[in-house]
Amino acid sequence: MYVFWRLLPPLGKQEKKDVKVPTVRGKPVYIGGVLLVGVAEKGEFNVKIKKLVSIEVKDTSGQSYYIDTSNVKVKITREYVDLDISALPRFFEVKVREVGRMIEELKKTRGELDKSYHKLEEALLKGVIGMDVYNEQIKRLQEREKRLRTACIDMEKSLASVSQSLAQLKLELEKKRERLEAKRLLEKLEESEAEELGKVLNILGSINALSHLITSSIIQLRLIC
Repeated sequence: MYVFWRLLPPLGKQEKKDVKVPTVRGKPVYIGGVLLVGVAEKGEFNVKIKKLVSIEVKDTSGQSYYIDTSNVKVKITREYVDLDISALPRFFEVKVREVGRMIEELKKTRGELDKSYHKLEEALLKGVIGMDVYNEQIKRLQEREKRLRTACIDMEKSLASVSQSLAQLKLELEKKRERLEAKRLLEKLEESEAEELGKVLNILGSINALSHLITSSIIQLRLIC
């Protein structure tokens, strides 16, 4: 009898079961089902409420960054992760910092290259170095410049892709805005719809700002490279 009771778990106690959370690593991450922002590196889950509260994303340029998803609806499937379009303003803030930092790095590289070219020419004119050394160093600088141009082209392609997705999102949101604005003019707009209209206008503002950022960034890239 004693052995029988020892085999059973104590009354009032239950074995703890591990809570399984969805896998996000390696999946493409979208916003609004259209804008591809990168590939998920990892996600932070609140197990109690079964919610993805933040996600680390690596974009096409290889840069990683976090997006706060604590107040954003998230759809996780076997193939992808889709963040609600309300995540766009947060993505915009992250993208502004990222693009700004990358352009500054490219500007710095361009400045260093220009100085190196100038120093080489001075050294050649003063007779400090001969043509053989000059040509050898020029080849090295040209290789660095080639890598710089490749980086600029890759970044421009990435920005252009984001711009196309933003245009598609904007088109869909404009249709929703027009529908809600029409109801407001007819004084048939419900309170929940009024809130939705406010969100739509806010997101459209973020899209316009991000579009301007992309345009100015592409101009800067072409000046740098």
